[in-house]
Amino acid sequence: MKTLQALVTLTFMICASVNYAQEDENKTKNSSEEIVTKIIRIKGPNGEEKVIKKQEVIKKKSQIKLNPGDENKTNQSAQYTEDEVIVQKSHSSSDMEKYNKVSDDKGFVITFLKKEGNQVSKVRPIGSGYYLVNMGEKDNCVGHFDKDKNFILEAYDTKTDEIITTVYQAN
Repeated sequence: MKTLQALVTLTFMICASVNYAQEDENKTKNSSEEIVTKIIRIKGPNGEEKVIKKQEVIKKKSQIKLNPGDENKTNQSAQYTEDEVIVQKSHSSSDMEKYNKVSDDKGFVITFLKKEGNQVSKVRPIGSGYYLVNMGEKDNCVGHFDKDKNFILEAYDTKTDEIITTVYQAN
């Protein structure tokens, strides 16, 4: 009876260890994840501090391709090929401005809540998740929503010949 009990216990322990060894199957050796964080601190003339945090998550995943000539061999040679690279960007700021939006028949009307005063703009979809934002007679911007429902405006500055990015949080 003790021999049977020991045999059942040993079988149970072997099955548990095999299941534990196969549990880490989703974490493959041919993938990597890197997080790059950039923090910018700006002090104003009145002593207030603005903190801008930009973060990128870079995920790389590669496939293993076996050499077709080593098909019947025990030890086969393999090559890693880069299959996909995913970059997720996120922005946050200590004094990020907010917005409200109201749908209308052609898109929506958005109100940017700024310290200097609120600004109402018409927003129209132009495809692929991007919107044309009318900020005035000559000031048009392109905007889109990120995964955190922040509205990101991108405008061209003719004086500096650069793209200016402004991020607004949902109110």
